[in-house]
Amino acid sequence: MKKGIKRILSLMLVSAMTLTLLTGCGGGNKEKDAGDAAEPTPVENETEEPAETATEGAKEKKVAYITMQSLSAPFMTLCHQSVEKLEEEGWTNTDYELSEASEIGDAIRSAAADGCSSIFVMLDDIAPMAIELSDELAENYPDLTVFCADAYTAQDTPNVVNIICDSWESSFMAGYVAAITTEKDQIGFIGCVDATVIHRFLYGFECGVKYAGLGQEVVVSYIGTAEDSLKGQEVAKAMITNNDIDTIFQAASLSGTGVIAECKEQGVKCIGCDSWQGGEFGQDTVYWSALKSIQEAMYNCAVAAQNGTLEDLVGTGTGRYYYYDAAAGASLYAQEDLELLDAETQAKIKEVLAGVQDGSIDVYEGYDEYRFSGLE
Repeated sequence: MKKGIKRILSLMLVSAMTLTLLTGCGGGNKEKDAGDAAEPTPVENETEEPAETATEGAKEKKVAYITMQSLSAPFMTLCHQSVEKLEEEGWTNTDYELSEASEIGDAIRSAAADGCSSIFVMLDDIAPMAIELSDELAENYPDLTVFCADAYTAQDTPNVVNIICDSWESSFMAGYVAAITTEKDQIGFIGCVDATVIHRFLYGFECGVKYAGLGQEVVVSYIGTAEDSLKGQEVAKAMITNNDIDTIFQAASLSGTGVIAECKEQGVKCIGCDSWQGGEFGQDTVYWSALKSIQEAMYNCAVAAQNGTLEDLVGTGTGRYYYYDAAAGASLYAQEDLELLDAETQAKIKEVLAGVQDGSIDVYEGYDEYRFSGLE
């Protein structure tokens, strides 16, 4: 029995952090329907408008979201907010939640044949197939743009765009906030795995702590997995027991929910990741979140492609990417978190944010090799 593609008809938003192990530790399991199928075919949106209702000469507002990750995984939930916002504005979206790599090509072709003007393929586990099919798609669907969201796979095609929303700047801001709000000389960092993608959270965080100039040490632990909340809780308990800390920054996906639970149990402040986690877990514990505004970037790209203004974001030619950082308008933290702090602290944070946005503060100082300089 081969698992087919599941069409998701509704999805409750979950404000939670995630990364995938390749491009941001994603994870989580979601039960899927099993059945024999010759080729993957999504269930049509029940409220989809007939094609003939589209404005004459205009592209239909249709988009597809293709992922090998569970749509219940925190990072997928965050990314999916982009297409939900489009749906609120009258777009039709089709979700393809794949269970096998062999389904990727059929899913992309199916979405293209369905008349989508934009297709989001999620992460580097799907991007290579989208790039491989780019010539075929360009020939048969010249108005289609494929966006490889949070993917760093290099490509040299005119109809594929990488959407890159880095974690470094928001982690820098989180480090600065941790340094000026902690009452201890040590600050904790817990990552899901000891890998390059998590290092960007850690090193950005360390740069922010260092920028504050108060001399704190960052204590680091790794859970070893992105999908085990109980293990995350155990690692957090050990860190709190063995160190004199009152603040932990977790970049650990589903395992990070265990870190938050232990922080709550022990009365330790926690910094969330990717989405605003104070809303789900309570700002009494998660008083700050380092946002990764990928959903904003994805929305911007779909609208620009629909309106014929994509070149303004990514330029012309081949090998295009949209690098969404603070200077481009990315949110690095939530206003709800800022408002928890006293006026003097808020003023300091706003001043640092302005420096990050205009480049007068070098958030990569000491880490030149980590600066983003395009896809190679």
